[in-house]
Amino acid sequence: MKIIYIILYLIGIMYSQDVTDPPYVYSGGWPVNINSDKIKDPGYDGACPGSTGCECISNTDCFNNNCRSHPKGNYCVPKKGDIMPRFEAIDQFGESVDLYDFANQGRMILIELSAAWCSPCRDLSSWITNNDPNIKNNPWWKDQYLPIRDMINSGDVYLINFMFEGEDKINKTTATFDDVKDWHNKYPSPHIPVLADEYRFIHSWIKPTGLPCIFLIDEDMKIINYTNRGLNDAFLYLTQKQK
Repeated sequence: MKIIYIILYLIGIMYSQDVTDPPYVYSGGWPVNINSDKIKDPGYDGACPGSTGCECISNTDCFNNNCRSHPKGNYCVPKKGDIMPRFEAIDQFGESVDLYDFANQGRMILIELSAAWCSPCRDLSSWITNNDPNIKNNPWWKDQYLPIRDMINSGDVYLINFMFEGEDKINKTTATFDDVKDWHNKYPSPHIPVLADEYRFIHSWIKPTGLPCIFLIDEDMKIINYTNRGLNDAFLYLTQKQK
């Protein structure tokens, strides 16, 4: 009987470790999702025609039936309910961060696409980290967005900043680790991973036409509202949901 109790005890320890102990820890303190592999990753580089990012003429050309006009043509773009692909990118601490680690944490996630040269992006980061009032000078600003700063800084909502271009706006140089590190030094936040989209993978998937470009996904990696420019849909959703 004693042997049975010992075996049950050891099984309990093993089970507890599987559930509570993450396989790794991020220097930035980002969450780790031990069940990330259970999410069905749709991928971001599917074959054309049909996949998100492909050129299209009508909705029937897209697997998700969402063909939309773009300054450079028509493309299949993400829509509400689509699953975000599993993007990985280098953060401000030089570590590769898995987007799916933010899944299943009981929080909604703001996905931001930015560039180091983007003035409104700087205003947004400066507001979040320093409560800089300059953000109110932007034409898209609404005072009802003010609670979002507390949501981010308290950890009630995640914000993940994917930076795809560096300081050189003219030559449109791709963002590097140095760019995201410099951004973090200017706008330090213990809550926001700044990730270098070095190969423009997420940029190609989202195809932003204006910055900042921010949309919202749920903890299951499903898109709540998609946009390729601005932040109003995501911010309005969060502030209206709070009421």
